[in-house]
Amino acid sequence: MIDAAQPSPLISARGITKSFGAVRALRGVGLDILPGQVHGLVGANGAGKSTFLNMLAGVVSPDGGELLVDGRPAEIGSPRQAADLGFAFIHQELALVPEFSAIDNMTIGVRPSTFLGLGDARRHKAIAREVAARLDLRFPLEKPVRDLSIAERGLVAIGRALVGDARFVSMDEPTASLSDVECERLFAIVRELTASGVAVAYVSHRLDEIEELCDAVTVFKDGQVVAAHERGAYTRDDLVLGITGARTVQETVETPDAPVTRDAEVVLSVRGLARAPRVHDVSFDVRRGEILGLAGVVGAGRTETLRLLFGADRPIAGELTLGGRPYRPRSVADAIGRGVALVPEERRSQALVMEESVLFNTKMGGWRSSRAVAWLPFVADGRARAVVRAMVERLGIKTGSLTSAVRTLSGGNQQKVVFARWLARDVGIMLLDEPTRGVDVGARRQIWATAEEFAAAGGSVVVVCSELEELAVCHRVVVMVEGRTVGEIAGPGVTEADMLEAIYTQERTSS
Repeated sequence: MIDAAQPSPLISARGITKSFGAVRALRGVGLDILPGQVHGLVGANGAGKSTFLNMLAGVVSPDGGELLVDGRPAEIGSPRQAADLGFAFIHQELALVPEFSAIDNMTIGVRPSTFLGLGDARRHKAIAREVAARLDLRFPLEKPVRDLSIAERGLVAIGRALVGDARFVSMDEPTASLSDVECERLFAIVRELTASGVAVAYVSHRLDEIEELCDAVTVFKDGQVVAAHERGAYTRDDLVLGITGARTVQETVETPDAPVTRDAEVVLSVRGLARAPRVHDVSFDVRRGEILGLAGVVGAGRTETLRLLFGADRPIAGELTLGGRPYRPRSVADAIGRGVALVPEERRSQALVMEESVLFNTKMGGWRSSRAVAWLPFVADGRARAVVRAMVERLGIKTGSLTSAVRTLSGGNQQKVVFARWLARDVGIMLLDEPTRGVDVGARRQIWATAEEFAAAGGSVVVVCSELEELAVCHRVVVMVEGRTVGEIAGPGVTEADMLEAIYTQERTSS
């Protein structure tokens, strides 16, 4: 029942249904999104959130039900119609033009303010510069998007949505690649929007963000709305229960029982690693059976460090040893051949061939027992299927068959396919870059459990994760600031507060 003091809904969905073949993506979905409010949408990957938002974006059409905008029936048949209604969308998979500058990307598709759009380009760019100042973008707006970091691209996508005169803004995992400081800046912008009457739909697997930011929350599960909450009338455990059936949020991450001892074998040693412009002086050791975390804000050089260890980039200085022997990978294939694997931050563009099958993607990189080092070695098909099938079962990958295209899988299951590739190959070191980015609570729990099992079996893990509370799985955490390692926090029991204090104390010292 809607409170009499509340405004009339901007968007109302009533009994919305949508199927893709035999898959029922939406089953009688109903909800109201009010102007001036942040409406959270939560649920596991594949629960129906994205399908619902794609319907509002004009990307898909509902099979049944009714959609009302401003209390009147509406059919949104295309993205242009959605834009004409004043709807703006920030998608998890960023839709940017790499060759265009940041400012050009921010003004693409903005609705003309006059019939002929005369003078709009100059006006929109002026607005884009104002938005950039509000977001505190610290890179040249004329810089091509292809030269920006993933976090910077995310800020450009957010800026694009703010340039248009939107009445409704949909944000799908907008903080996935942002630092804590950038997140707070975004939250302030969201509050400014709602204060001016804009309605915001906010999708996030980070439940602390949902609690902090959202006035209302709708929980999706298996294409249905299973719960609806108002601010202050629910707990985080209520959300977890609705999403996964797990009793408490603590079930998603387990802390190690004890640290890996100092006399454990050093598998990988890094000393003075450097590559301009992001990595300047990085040093740490990784021991056998250890999960080592790299903590820091965006721009600290963590991703770039993993790329150097994986042979994707070449260092200009520093010494590496692997298993006690000098290690300077000449290429990715060289690193793989030495038993080093990377699960990258951008799985769709950097780790998977989206149109190919689960079988194909798991076989990429070869298996040590096949003595193959190239990117696409193929072992006997029967054996390959058996190994991949075992990995699908072990990791709980939800797929119709081994021949299903990876693009048909949810984000969490796509990430598990990347893990399966390296586990099948029996690597010794796993480099994980934001492994739980954009995946639901259940898949997150499985991913961390897999990392823990890998370490317990004698492997070593180096992990970058912006969600500091998840680094509680680590035996140790190395703190990085501005491309340098500046400290170390030993576990078990390392807390988010410990890491934040270390990061920001060092930032104040270096500034």
